[in-house]
Amino acid sequence: MQINNKEFQRDAFIKEIYKAAKKNKKIYFLSADFGAPALDAFRQNLKSQFLHLGICEQNMIDFACGMALEGAKVYAYAMAPFLALRCIEQHKTATCLMNLDVCSIVTGIGLSYANSGPTHYSTEDLACLRSLPNAYIYTASDPATAEMIARHTLRIKKPVFVRLDRKASTNFKKLVNKVEIEKGYRYIKKNNKSNVLVISHGTILERALKSFLELNENQKKDVDIIELIRCKPFPTALKKIISNYKKILTIDEQTASGSLESIISENSYKINLHSLSLPDKFMYENLGREKLLDKNNLSIKNITNKIKKLVKNK
Repeated sequence: MQINNKEFQRDAFIKEIYKAAKKNKKIYFLSADFGAPALDAFRQNLKSQFLHLGICEQNMIDFACGMALEGAKVYAYAMAPFLALRCIEQHKTATCLMNLDVCSIVTGIGLSYANSGPTHYSTEDLACLRSLPNAYIYTASDPATAEMIARHTLRIKKPVFVRLDRKASTNFKKLVNKVEIEKGYRYIKKNNKSNVLVISHGTILERALKSFLELNENQKKDVDIIELIRCKPFPTALKKIISNYKKILTIDEQTASGSLESIISENSYKINLHSLSLPDKFMYENLGREKLLDKNNLSIKNITNKIKKLVKNK
């Protein structure tokens, strides 16, 4: 569905799986009482390949694993906090332990479900999911990236987690390509001799780009921005790239423990690493997502000031 040229990441993803499922009867789509406009085509035209399993995410993952053991390629779709965290034991002992061809579409990461409270926020899913052996983890930043990740998952016969945002958005001016999806990262902004590298993923990347526009021309020349599309397995080539920068700043809509900062720290040594993420606390205020981000370390102003400080003190 498109609204004023904006599209939901989940719809962009599902449409690609639907097109593939029309040609391949071994592709199945499971939903745990969770809707999306793009699912209407599945329900109407591929009834035998679409299964609604009710509000029972743990059972859905066990069901998906059973189907995968019989040779099916399964996509399981549900709200992020429930598909990632409620099902963590199923992912550990079934999906990942048996290394099965199940793709979990984890929708509504970060503070996507603002005003629903901490039970519906998904601000620690990355830390939990990336601890699972055999897991492949992708995060989409815009609808075009979600679409390309969907195509890519059709070729992966492993446990895959695709982290999507809830909101509709436009695509970044620089569209992702197939090679960048396969590499697992891409440059959003790149100069020849920058000292500061910003690494981010998901729609919080929008704020990093807006902060970049707040810099003067000299400051912009000293800042590169990379989108980390696949955080596990971590892109091998990216390790060397990171080591070429004097300072690294990670920006992530997750709590700090086990977040993007931890990922970069574990994969790059002897670097000057800085981070902006959500605080280690539960959030109860009904402020809406944008105000919650502003209040909790991730305002555009705070990101801009952090980048300026790193550029100044190079």
